[in-house]
Amino acid sequence: MDTEDMVRGALRDEAARVEVADWSAGPVQAHVRRQRRGRRVAMGASAVAVALAVVAGTGAALSAHRGARAVGPAAQVLPEPAGPAPEAVVVEPGQQLPLGRPGWWMQLKDQEICIHDAPAYGSSPGCGGYSWAGGATEVTMQYYGNPGQPDSLYNLVYHGPGQVARMAVELDGRSRWATVASLPGTPGYATGFVWGPSRKTADGPTEFPLEGIRIAAYDAQGMVLASKTLSP
Repeated sequence: MDTEDMVRGALRDEAARVEVADWSAGPVQAHVRRQRRGRRVAMGASAVAVALAVVAGTGAALSAHRGARAVGPAAQVLPEPAGPAPEAVVVEPGQQLPLGRPGWWMQLKDQEICIHDAPAYGSSPGCGGYSWAGGATEVTMQYYGNPGQPDSLYNLVYHGPGQVARMAVELDGRSRWATVASLPGTPGYATGFVWGPSRKTADGPTEFPLEGIRIAAYDAQGMVLASKTLSP
């Protein structure tokens, strides 16, 4: 049953409860008709709210089967950028994936994304990043500043149901595709990386305001698996 059918059913049920007695005089009948009209308007709004709540409550299941539900309000959903997305890559656990800059690479593990940040780690083999344990469907982002360079690394992370085919980020009003990387099979998550303008404020080079950035993950049909606008 879709949302429209649910709303129609709720309206019919409510109307069926409102009856006018056969003995009612004309003025009383007119009063009841006014009450019925007012109740129908109110019921219409509440029925829509109930229907939307039911849909929202089943969002995770719908995402698993149809990949058609976004995380967060619909206003936050990021449309796909123009042009083709980079080809997604599949890597083995622990394999070093170059990130397009000297000394920058990524490793994917069971529930961890580890990034070798050249300015922080230099020639050492270390890396650091984002890890999780279960939890709800989510899309999030890590930012890696690149001191002295005009661009920095934006690392998107999605974990939840569905198979990610594309990821995107909106920076300064411009949507960009990220290169999607994942482990073989269905590991339950995917990550994406893209180089974009470094973020600074007038107060100093170490402050990175990220609020307002929009991020999204899509399946192969272009349906939104998750979408979010970052807050301070």
